[in-house]
Order: sequence, then C-alpha cells, then structure tokens
Amino acid sequence: MYDLLGNSPAELATIFSEWGLSPSAVSRVLKAVYRHGVSSFEKVADISLQARQFLTQSFSINLPVALEECISADGLTHKVLFALEDGNTIETTLMLSQTSAGREHGTVCISSQVGCAVGCPFCITGRQGFTRNLTTGEIVGQVLFFQRRFCNERQTSHSLTNIVFMGMGEPLLNYDNVRRAAIILNSPQGMGFSMRKIMLSTAGITPRICQLASDNTPVELAFSLHAVEDELRDILVPLNVKYPLAELLSACQEYSFRTGRLVYVEYAMFAGVNDSLKDAEKLIKLLKGIPCALNLIIGNDNGQSGYLPSGREAVLAFQKLLITGGIRTMLRVPRGIDICAGCGQLRSRLLATYIPVNHNEGGSTPSDL
Repeated sequence: MYDLLGNSPAELATIFSEWGLSPSAVSRVLKAVYRHGVSSFEKVADISLQARQFLTQSFSINLPVALEECISADGLTHKVLFALEDGNTIETTLMLSQTSAGREHGTVCISSQVGCAVGCPFCITGRQGFTRNLTTGEIVGQVLFFQRRFCNERQTSHSLTNIVFMGMGEPLLNYDNVRRAAIILNSPQGMGFSMRKIMLSTAGITPRICQLASDNTPVELAFSLHAVEDELRDILVPLNVKYPLAELLSACQEYSFRTGRLVYVEYAMFAGVNDSLKDAEKLIKLLKGIPCALNLIIGNDNGQSGYLPSGREAVLAFQKLLITGGIRTMLRVPRGIDICAGCGQLRSRLLATYIPVNHNEGGSTPSDL
C-alpha cells in the first residue's frame, strides 16, 4: 500500500494514470487531504466511486499518533510526543506568535530522524543515539498534523506559516527523504509553503550543503556553529572532526552564492564555555565576508549534560559587540521552558521506562558520519 503523504504530486500522477485516473483527480485528492483535512478517501468529493475504491485499497494517510502533548503556560508552545507505526517515537513542536497587526503565525519544528548520530554533548537527543531515518511521509505527516490542529481547533483562517527542520535528528543525514518532503511541502498541490518559509538546520554535513544547492532546493539554511575554533567545536559538535570550520564556512558561502540567500548561524551560549567577549571578537572575524545573520541562543539547562546557560548580561554584552562589529545578530527568545520543550526531553523521559522496537537496528549509522 502506498503512503499518500510520501509521494509527490508528479509521482501520484504516474500511479493514477496507470489505473486510468485523470491528472485532475490528483489535484482534487491532494486538495482534500492537505487543505480540507480529509482523513478518509470516501469523503473526497468530485471523484468517481471507482476512484474512491482504488484510493481506499491502494493508499493510506498515515499521520503520527500523539502519545503526549504539553502546552506552555502562555499557550504559545505546544510540544507533542508522537508514536510511529513501528513503535518508535519522535517529538514535534508548534510555536505560535502574533504580529503587531494581530495576525497569527505558526511555526512547526519537525524531526527528521529517530534519535541522532551526531552526539553533541549538550543535546538530549544526541545522548539517545541514532535509531533510524524518518520516511518522507513521516516528515510530512508532522506538518499536516499541526496544520489540521492549527486550522480546525483554533478556528482561524490562517494556516501554519513556517516549517523548521530543527527537531530530532540531523536533516542532512536523511538527505533524500528530507529533500523529498521539502518538495511536497512546497508544491502548490501539496501544502504550498514557499521555500523561503522552510528552514533546514544542520550541524554541518558539508557535502550535503553543496548538494542541496546543486539540487535546486533553495530552502533557508541554518547551521549550528557554537564555537569559533576547531578545538572547542570538536567537543561541542563532534562531526567537526570530519567537517572542520573552514570547510563548513566555505560550503555555506557557496550555498549563499548559488541560492542568493542569507545563511543563518546558530550559536548556543554556555556559561564559561563559549560566551566571552574574546569569543565574540573571534566570531566577528570568522564570519567576515559571509552573507549571514546570527541567532544567539541561550543554552538549555536540561539537567543532564553539565552545560549551563550563559547569564543574560553576558549574552547581551556578547550581542552588542557582534552588532558593533557589523554582524546582524538576533537573540532567540527561549520558548516552552516550563514544559521541557527542548529537543529530546519528552522522549528521554519515555525511554527511561520503555525501549522502542528496532532501536539502532543493525547497529548502522548514517554514511556521512
């Protein structure tokens, strides 16, 4: 049985044509599923009984099942622990905000893998190890779950506005499925997100950054820097040993040149580790000549890693020096602290009492590592 969410409109058109169904049937089915929240093919209007029977027998619409949902006290952050069909679990977060004009925005932070092989020591997901890649349909399903929740339960005409690949896993270690998902999410017959509203955050898989530019998938790109010298970054982001800073920055510069996009730099700040003014001065020199914007992130105190967040005064002084040095710098506001919304925290609590099936099946790790 085909997973409808895992197939692009072009792929579906091929499958439909083999069964004698018209290309217009694809558009009607996708509009019903992605825009009108239809969960049963029997409810798809304007297609024949034969087509509905074919769809029911040949396709599934597999949304992840919510095991647990936590909502922050201000109601603006929703964290969901999802169960997949094989019993594994992932996390996805919805963050809501309003513009000064009162328009409601929704950003969904999605996962690309069960666990993560990169192993950053401050990250709870990294401490869980790598289990497997998500399928294209499992990635798209996270967005569709919140699209339906956002539109239907909040009774608003506004849909989700942004997608960020910043949840569990390293997106570029699941390159093919992540790219296919981005294409489906971008398609006018899919969910219709602009590529400028889809952001992919990587720890720095440099060959895949270059491939993403070559494959004409111009999503917004962010990369996790966290250190200004290789020696420290080897510790904070272990794959830096394979893809050191000079190689990473060169790849990001190429991505910006080929796509015409700014690259976003993520810098998580930890007390006494990477938050000195000397670090800020080195960061200014490191990013010179790279079309970028920098997001400062106050590190998450998850109680397990031993890394403590930098104090607010240190962060503001760091930001001021960067801005003075000509670096466009934004301070990301922490969200969902009261519900442990940091990546991997809900799943970590579950794993304390439950081990999912197929955990690290075969002992394999992504080839780029």
